[in-house]
Amino acid sequence: MAYDAAHGQVVLFGGSGAGILGDTWVWDGSNWTEKTPSNNPSPRDAFATVYDSAHSQVVLFGGADSTGNSLNDTWVWDGTNWTQEFPDHSPSARNSFAMAYDSAHGQVVLFGGYVGFDGLNDTWVWDGSDWSQKAPENSPPARVNTAMAYDSAHAQVVLFSGFAGFFALNKVPSDTWVWDGVNWSQASPQDSPPGREYSAMAYDSAHKQVVLFGGAPAQGKPIADTWLWDGSNWTKASAPSSPTGREGHVMAYDSAHNQVVLFGGTGSVLFGDTWTWFGGAPAPPPPPPPAGPVVNGVVSASAFGGFSTVAPGSWIEIYGSDLAPDTRMWVGTDFQGNNAPTSLDGVEVTIGGEKAFVDYISTNPGQVNVQLPSNIPTGGTLPLTVTNGTATSAPFNVTVSAVQPGLLAPANFQISGNQYAVALLPDGSYVLPAGALPGVASRPAKPGETIVMYGIGFGAVIPDIPAGQVATVENQLSEQFAMMFGKTQAQLTYFGLAPGFVGLYQFNVVVPLVPDSDLVPLTFTLGGASGSQTLYTAVHE
Repeated sequence: MAYDAAHGQVVLFGGSGAGILGDTWVWDGSNWTEKTPSNNPSPRDAFATVYDSAHSQVVLFGGADSTGNSLNDTWVWDGTNWTQEFPDHSPSARNSFAMAYDSAHGQVVLFGGYVGFDGLNDTWVWDGSDWSQKAPENSPPARVNTAMAYDSAHAQVVLFSGFAGFFALNKVPSDTWVWDGVNWSQASPQDSPPGREYSAMAYDSAHKQVVLFGGAPAQGKPIADTWLWDGSNWTKASAPSSPTGREGHVMAYDSAHNQVVLFGGTGSVLFGDTWTWFGGAPAPPPPPPPAGPVVNGVVSASAFGGFSTVAPGSWIEIYGSDLAPDTRMWVGTDFQGNNAPTSLDGVEVTIGGEKAFVDYISTNPGQVNVQLPSNIPTGGTLPLTVTNGTATSAPFNVTVSAVQPGLLAPANFQISGNQYAVALLPDGSYVLPAGALPGVASRPAKPGETIVMYGIGFGAVIPDIPAGQVATVENQLSEQFAMMFGKTQAQLTYFGLAPGFVGLYQFNVVVPLVPDSDLVPLTFTLGGASGSQTLYTAVHE
């Protein structure tokens, strides 16, 4: 979505709704009207549009089509019709990137995005007729699903947060970067929104501030907060009413009506609502925080099954309020050699009197992710507490079993109601029906190929590697383990803790000869007991 200043209206194209869409709508300040141009870009989502004021046209680039393939076509909107441009140079096909129009330099700026499942950190500019890649001395790390807007008052493009990668230590860093037309530099605000992806930003020229709304933190639910950027610092804003928590929405500043317009997104449902933000002075300081941390719930890592029962050495997510003073994940400097930290910015977790290893802390929503120690008792409940600075929560009872195994199967790998396990092919693509996820390189596995899967909660290994330590040697599960494709057992060439990681199990699996299917049941047994997840994979000869 972008504001078309030449025609005094907001223009919206495509996205995900009842399938992948290719419709064009305009907003006049009070109502939406669907347009019927003679030419259209193909239906797509995960693309970007901005208004190029030097050429009085909206520019659209890339995204993912209805088959999941990434695109690198360029289109412009003149108020009546879309026209495809054919520049001599172009960014590679990609989706989930960000764009903003740099008025000071008269060019559209594009950053990052996905190629397949790999994040990018390249910077491109569009001058109205061609794309050219820039070579800045500094750049943000690879980033997708980030938010970006041009801050006219300070003549710089502002980029905030985004998804840094599935195995990044800090998956959604709360960092702010600015582009001056030549180089990127990281800002150092005194305060910052929690890290997130799928948020949206727009520049409110009436109040000379960038407005950010919503998005989703790492492994958390979409949030509904509003933040304002004044060129050097972020300030949390409040309003009498607000959109509900959401991600994947779009925002643009409607200059004709001096308001930011927000449309759609997804959260508890797929939204088709329109909201406006009229700006105003930053909100007063928030009230003092509550007296101390409160734990409301504990589950094993949600991407690995999200069980209510946990196990020694397994990963858990703790939810509540006032659990942490800030939002971040552990980084290399938090480690002592190969030993993971038991405290992160004053946040500590104990279970049965033993300290856990703290990987992630978040203020809003309140969340702490930890690996449980290896030496806690099993077969009953244990009290868990969270300490934030000098305050400690009341005990929260957690049921602990000897093992609680789960394979990596995040919610975004649920396709047509069927949950697929994450499995990597030798070429780096994912084992899924071809084109199952937009922008994700995938295909069914072939019998005889070795694929790699991951898990947590599978118990002790030989040689012993206690919780909280980076696995540095190959090892093997101490319990008997088997994996089945349908009714056929697979050969395993490795089944133990993943070298270079903490508490993450790796399974190198030779795909057995089974009938071709996009819905092959995937099961396992550990110590003779069956796993409780209902999972699928795809196999074609």
